Amino acid sequence: MNSKIFLFFLLNISFMSILTAQIVPKENNFWDQVRFGGNLGLDFSNNSTSIILGPSAVYQVNEQFSTGLGINFGYSSFKRPDAKQTNYGGRLIALYNPTRQLQLIGELEQNFVNTTVEVQGQDFDDSFNFPALYLGAGYRLGNVSAGVRYDVLYNEDGERLYASPWSPFVQVYF
Repeated sequence: MNSKIFLFFLLNISFMSILTAQIVPKENNFWDQVRFGGNLGLDFSNNSTSIILGPSAVYQVNEQFSTGLGINFGYSSFKRPDAKQTNYGGRLIALYNPTRQLQLIGELEQNFVNTTVEVQGQDFDDSFNFPALYLGAGYRLGNVSAGVRYDVLYNEDGERLYASPWSPFVQVYF
């Protein structure tokens, strides 16, 4: 009787060892947590139009929080005076989802701007750079979110890229 219990015990241990050997712990691969995408920024007012394309990559820290890097390319046109701007720069991104549909956004950007202004048939060029700190919120549906953001560093009297500190956005991450 003892030998039957011993044999039963030994077979169970062997069987459990075989089963657990088949379970391979999932490695936490960095690239499995990275999502690629970006945003589209549009700014319209009575005297200006701006379009920004911003490809980026974010690391999904957990279900609610992700952080990453991005680059910006943009074009702006102003009616008074007749001026055009191109810009480029980089940004640090933080995304927080307190609920499945709500996404809070923080973005710190450094922008470099080249401006051409036409006055009485002559072109005048200027270049400058400036930081921007956007805080915003958007509605998220799957991989897409849309909302509005506000530049808390916006200076009405300083050199600036946009006519307003407010800008709507659409961003997608896969």
